[in-house]
Amino acid sequence: MEIHGEYNKRYGPTITETRVLETDEFNLDDFIDSIASNKDELITFVFNTISNIKEQKLKQLLELILSDTTIRKKFTECPSSIINHHAYKFGNLEHTVGMLKIFERLETYYNRDTNLNVDLIYTGIILHDIGKILEYQIYNNVPRYITGSDFLGHLVLGVQLVSRYMNKIENFPKDLKNRIRHLILSHHGKKEWDSVVKPQFNEAIILHYLDMIDSRFKLNY
Repeated sequence: MEIHGEYNKRYGPTITETRVLETDEFNLDDFIDSIASNKDELITFVFNTISNIKEQKLKQLLELILSDTTIRKKFTECPSSIINHHAYKFGNLEHTVGMLKIFERLETYYNRDTNLNVDLIYTGIILHDIGKILEYQIYNNVPRYITGSDFLGHLVLGVQLVSRYMNKIENFPKDLKNRIRHLILSHHGKKEWDSVVKPQFNEAIILHYLDMIDSRFKLNY
């Protein structure tokens, strides 16, 4: 390849020959629009958020789920959609951190002077799209549905996954289980937007608005 070719009065690289590379000769992340360069910073932000959660059952749940190396890898790399928003590798991680940062600013502004269960909202942000690791995959760096996942969707898949881990924790409060499940099932806000149920308490309403705000900033249309 020539480094200083000229085409249409513009300078740039000129391809003079090609060859097929072996898979160990390149990194696909170099050829896609992604947040690969700062993914470690984003995952650190997630775990720092978890470390600051005061409700021990919520912290235990999050740590237990993300201690699974398979789940953690998929959580880090999963896209947030196929075409709508954050539709690229590491997209859902970026979406999650975006929501965390928005809510962190709100929490700081109000100095926790609120009747909201702040720790529950942080937990809901981290877990609301966890089902996407079972719905979407990256194939040759292109977001695709996992076969059969569209039968249930990530809200139901997420509740199933999180429920398995809540059941592993001794004396996990039943009301807290139901609230976490509701956060996941209702975060789309309306049934016409594929929400299983409408948000029924304030933390669920806040979670829905946070999801809407961050996703709308990264719409692909």
